[in-house]
Amino acid sequence: MFENAAEEPFCTTNRANSFSSGSFLLLLKEIDSFIADFEAAVGMNGAITRLGERLDEAISAGRTTVEVHLKNRYFSAFAIKSDTAYILMENYELIKMKDGLIRSNSFAYDFTVPRFMVTRPVHEDTHSHVHKTEYAELFAELVDKTRVLIEEKQPSSRTKIKKLPFELTAPIYVKEKEELLARKMQRFAINAFLKRYYERDPEWYGLLGVPLFLPPDPGVVEDINRITNRKVTFKSGFLSTYRKTLGEYACAIAKTETEIYEDARSYLRSRTEDLVSAVQKCLEGDYSGLRTFERELVWRPGSGMKI
Repeated sequence: MFENAAEEPFCTTNRANSFSSGSFLLLLKEIDSFIADFEAAVGMNGAITRLGERLDEAISAGRTTVEVHLKNRYFSAFAIKSDTAYILMENYELIKMKDGLIRSNSFAYDFTVPRFMVTRPVHEDTHSHVHKTEYAELFAELVDKTRVLIEEKQPSSRTKIKKLPFELTAPIYVKEKEELLARKMQRFAINAFLKRYYERDPEWYGLLGVPLFLPPDPGVVEDINRITNRKVTFKSGFLSTYRKTLGEYACAIAKTETEIYEDARSYLRSRTEDLVSAVQKCLEGDYSGLRTFERELVWRPGSGMKI
């Protein structure tokens, strides 16, 4: 499939973006090696068994569906029970455009973006890491206990989650804390990657945020048309302006690679302990602090880090 990146109409766009299938695969090899180094450095017990699976391959193997992929906008299919992460190389981005009051058209881009090959494996491996601790058994117990209470009290489906008592919603809040941990660990990973590599060759590592456009799989196209209930037109691509953004972000990283590893290791350990503590408290009927979440810092071009 990757050799088709050199075919028109994709070839013109990929050439304009200074990207090729060969460059993508070389960069992916570096990323694969880095992830192993990063997880070892921060003490993460991850679950990667495959990096770089096309969406149509995952669908054929029964690991995901187009519906799940589009709904979650994820770049991976992850099964904690099997302790396996499958990282998808592509994403279908649907853009809806309305003409007048009646017509509605959908356009889709099929592209691969290397930076997600850094963040998604670490994100999913963070979930795997915490589910290798006592947290997994405790959380499963909390879910079972909550399910029984929901069946007994049968709350209205119209009631908003925040309006329901904690005893019926505790797993949702705990799971969001776990998700916050995973998001923060993926930020540590991308920062460490950029600190290690970017200054060596900004032109090469600037490709980290550039999409490689490939022909969409016919079966996936058919499913997307079925899901959207309209004919979707696939576009050949667009010129990426992300190199500049990535350069600004890389320059804004104040800490050294070693400091990033130290912070990530400490954060992973403390937040994993916090998750265990949160579930234990919920099982004892103590829901204090359940809605207290860490403020997330997000970097925006020209604005720096913002809460």
